[in-house]
Amino acid sequence: MPKPAPEVGAHFFIGIPGPDLDPPTRALLRTVRPGGVILFGRNVRTAARLARLTARLRDLLGEDLLVCLDHEGGRVNRLKDLTGAVPSAPQLAHLGDERFAREHGRLTGRLLREVGVNVNLAPVLDLWLRPGVDNSVPDRCWSHDPRAVARFADAFLRGMQSEGVLGCGKHFLGYGAADKDPHQVLPRVNRSARELEREDLRPYADLWDGGKGPLRMIMLSHAHLRAYHRGRLTPACVSPKLMGGILRQRLGFQGVTITDDLEMGAITRTMTVGEAAVGCLRNGVDLVLICHTAKAIREGHRAAFAAARKGRLTDRLLAESRARLAGLREDLAPAKAFSPRRWEALLGEIRRFAARVFARLPDRLKVMDARWGPIGEE
Repeated sequence: MPKPAPEVGAHFFIGIPGPDLDPPTRALLRTVRPGGVILFGRNVRTAARLARLTARLRDLLGEDLLVCLDHEGGRVNRLKDLTGAVPSAPQLAHLGDERFAREHGRLTGRLLREVGVNVNLAPVLDLWLRPGVDNSVPDRCWSHDPRAVARFADAFLRGMQSEGVLGCGKHFLGYGAADKDPHQVLPRVNRSARELEREDLRPYADLWDGGKGPLRMIMLSHAHLRAYHRGRLTPACVSPKLMGGILRQRLGFQGVTITDDLEMGAITRTMTVGEAAVGCLRNGVDLVLICHTAKAIREGHRAAFAAARKGRLTDRLLAESRARLAGLREDLAPAKAFSPRRWEALLGEIRRFAARVFARLPDRLKVMDARWGPIGEE
């Protein structure tokens, strides 16, 4: 008789459809029992309502639930309807002073913790390498220089984590050189192994620093890295060479890893969501991210459950992953009750900070889109 499957839901990070927990959403959460929930603009109405949603998620799934969103600044800001415009990474880097990046991180941490979010999928550690190519990251990169990326991202991360919100470096590895947007298709990166490991890896190495730096979590990209896979197209998240050889061995990273959204075209045009979820977990990834539809979430969860029962996901593999997740949770600050007065005061600080940054920028950098590069370069 086959043994009961270990709990696989703890390795899933899932999205929910709206600003409240309706009966179908509660049923999905009870079935999957995810280790984390990701929020988007569709989940946000008011700050008080968002804080109530995250509190109810913890009531249902436990106080140690990971609740995340993407709050980089600039174009990627899930709370933009509440905060207004906040500066992006390249806008902050253009000022040349990492104190602005640290303050942006500190204010971001306070903002997210106030509404019950304890993980931010930022900062971007990609290098700006493809001017004029919309691969979704040029207006999100700190710089083309690995040292500058490390310097500004380190300041942002330390500022944010000083307020009790954990960050996540992304998109491992070499994604700044990708030729297409992974939301649509599987992009390719044609950088050499030497370039990837000397340049693109540098910000991760500096921020990890053998475990002494602030980096505790890394998101793997969906790009195909030709330097490591010259035959079949292979997304980075299912690449043993990248995950085991580069991230765990060469970099020595012992923190938590998470995929990008498995519903992106880069994955769904390459394999099924179920195949991707199992492939990522077998590859040693700790958390699989499925952001949008209940159908895809159930498919991924069922596939992982079946793989665990059949021994394709081993007890040892999952136990090692759970240990890393437990270590991450030790760094979380406890949730706190929402305060309307504190929230309004914080919004005032954020808007004054944004105004100071924007006042220092040349006009051509005050509004950015995905075609623009950082540090005033076009």
